[in-house]
Amino acid sequence: MLWLHGENGTGPAKFNIPHSVTVDSSGRVWVADRGNKRIQVFDKDTGVWLGAWNNCFTEEGPSSVRFTPDGKYLIVAQLNLSRLLFVAAPPVGSIGYCSVISSIQLADQVLPHLLDVSGKTGAIYVAEIGAKQVQKYVPLKS
Repeated sequence: MLWLHGENGTGPAKFNIPHSVTVDSSGRVWVADRGNKRIQVFDKDTGVWLGAWNNCFTEEGPSSVRFTPDGKYLIVAQLNLSRLLFVAAPPVGSIGYCSVISSIQLADQVLPHLLDVSGKTGAIYVAEIGAKQVQKYVPLKS
């Protein structure tokens, strides 16, 4: 094991229901800290805490996080709001502030739990525990 964070709490590098993890092309590890209503970011090699986003999650914490294939956006599932957020990914360096670009409001009680993104097509797969199904969303070509 190279590094570990796991203490319960609300401070930096502490968690309350860590729920999903993804790594960006810059080597940053993004963790959906659902109970603390934030995403925490760490260096993949050292485990050094780089910061957190909480300003986008005042209503509901993130339950799942994944990057789009081009790395420009972070897709965030919000379980109890039945919503997917599209957040601008920060450049290399400081993680800055969370900026929501768009969202998809799903039907009530769909409850998107986990998601994944196809690196080849950009299709978004969403496991919905309320609807007891998996849906595939295909991006429109622009």
